[in-house]
Amino acid sequence: MNYYNQYPTRKAILIGCPGSGENFLRGVKQDLENVSKYLQSEKGGVWYENEIMSFYDPSYSQIALTIRNANADYVLVYFSGHGYTDSVNNARMICLKDYYISDKNLLNNSQKQLVLIDACRNEIGQGISGIPNFEPQCEYFTGSPVRQLFDNYIKNSPAGKLIIHGTQKGKFSFDSSKGGMFTNALLNIGTRIKAEQKYTQATISTVLNYVPKVLQSQGNCQIPSIAYRKGNLTIPFAIGVPKHNFKKNMLTIPQRQVSSSNNNSSDSGLLALGLGLFILGIAASKSN
Repeated sequence: MNYYNQYPTRKAILIGCPGSGENFLRGVKQDLENVSKYLQSEKGGVWYENEIMSFYDPSYSQIALTIRNANADYVLVYFSGHGYTDSVNNARMICLKDYYISDKNLLNNSQKQLVLIDACRNEIGQGISGIPNFEPQCEYFTGSPVRQLFDNYIKNSPAGKLIIHGTQKGKFSFDSSKGGMFTNALLNIGTRIKAEQKYTQATISTVLNYVPKVLQSQGNCQIPSIAYRKGNLTIPFAIGVPKHNFKKNMLTIPQRQVSSSNNNSSDSGLLALGLGLFILGIAASKSN
């Protein structure tokens, strides 16, 4: 099989809706930049820039059209902004510039899809999460094998869809000028996954297991939630790249269960994460 004639297609849709006035979220724009840089790095799978669409404060019609037309072998959607839980029908809602929609509206007909949402889920207002000091190590790797490796994971993964929220039902998140607390913890873990001698991979479910421990070290009790699952998506969220002298300053974080109504996925082995844990100052909760 000729790889270059049969490589899978990818599309990433990054959405940031900061709100306005006293509810304006300073970290949303930074979240979009950080996620885009992460995806383009080796750790994130060496996405090409033209595979990533980024929207800052878009309208409902923009997002609805983009989601509908974004059919690919693998689609990743990321949302940073205000959100809440509809107390009438218990729907998980996100807030665009001119409309509120269910998180399921971010799904389309693609068979393999991951949706990541950094927003509050309280039943009163809207909000998001935030933490400073994430510095994505994004470089462009000419000839890196990670691109083809990641494509192979896409091709070999069973069909499946996941919607991940950065906090649980009824809970708030926090925001700062440097981006979302959940988003930054997630990306920090992704960039610090290590491989001893060969490339390794970690699905989003595995990476999420480490997020609560990182957030707790910063005084945040947020626990991410797998809010929706269909099928068995096994495409990695992070790639461990072999390097030298990784054992120095490494810390192994024990796994912690991620909240999910049907969380039965697992990855083999423990991941050694070089995480510089630091204590965060008080971050402001954002809600109406």
